[in-house]
Amino acid sequence: MRRWDALIAVADAFPREPIIVTLGGTTRELAALRRSPNHLYVLDSMGLPPAIGLGVALGLEGSSLGKTIVLEGDGSLLMGLSTLATIGLARPSNLILLILDNGTYGATGNQPTASSVVDFARMAEACGIAATEVDDVNGLKSALDWARAADRAVLIRARIDTTVEKAPFLLEDPVVLGATFADYIARNR
Repeated sequence: MRRWDALIAVADAFPREPIIVTLGGTTRELAALRRSPNHLYVLDSMGLPPAIGLGVALGLEGSSLGKTIVLEGDGSLLMGLSTLATIGLARPSNLILLILDNGTYGATGNQPTASSVVDFARMAEACGIAATEVDDVNGLKSALDWARAADRAVLIRARIDTTVEKAPFLLEDPVVLGATFADYIARNR
């Protein structure tokens, strides 16, 4: 599955819910595909999107915004792996962590990650997080439907290829990106 196709599936499934977006190609492609104020584009912060998403999810539990979605890469999750334990401890009912696993550190030159020997789903389950794995768009769509209905945090590991779509760099001020997202949350919660 291409990352672009996975991003379309997520944007279609969650058009108004808060989406925390990891750095690099994921940010550029989603912004080019469906730029939206409900997306928080986290620039140059490997490993932080799950922690940010946890805070957003906890702050929005019971709100009309429903689930908080985090789009994370395998390399970035490996840098912030301890967040899985924190998510398990905090037990948010409205958090979906989608790992777009291409087996590389795409933002730094496609060096291989350790994801080929890491079972993210079992690690998540050991922390009390529901988990599943998918490798095609139809499987992802089904998993997103399942995650929407879940009453606890969910991790979905989506295996993607290393295809990168041409998309302009997102070179905006992170303060402005954060303020746009915060304003959206305040107006729609």
